[in-house]
Amino acid sequence: MNTTAPSAATSTSPGTSYATAQRPVGTRPWLLVPALVTALTLLAAGLSYSASYLPEAPLWLSVPYLIPLALAAATWRRPRTPDQRANRIALGGLGCALALFYAKAAEAVLCVVVIALWLIQGD
Repeated sequence: MNTTAPSAATSTSPGTSYATAQRPVGTRPWLLVPALVTALTLLAAGLSYSASYLPEAPLWLSVPYLIPLALAAATWRRPRTPDQRANRIALGGLGCALALFYAKAAEAVLCVVVIALWLIQGD
């Protein structure tokens, strides 16, 4: 018969939330960076999309915006080491940049494809 009960600090019962669980030694709370990166990514994607010709294009051309949003979502994972913290900040920055420049890159690729098809056809 085991008479020793686990302490509340080391308990992993279903009632213990992830936010109140103990952090590994040497880590700091991680909320400002993911929230800021997510807001900036959404803002960059919205500005990029509205300043391009993509709103008039088929909806499937906006699907690649999921990649920058996935990079922003990766910043929400709690870093366990300072290196992971730096990597997640870099991922978030990359997601913001991709969201900002995707629409112009998609327009450039579509223009190149249209010109190439036009030249191949020889009209």
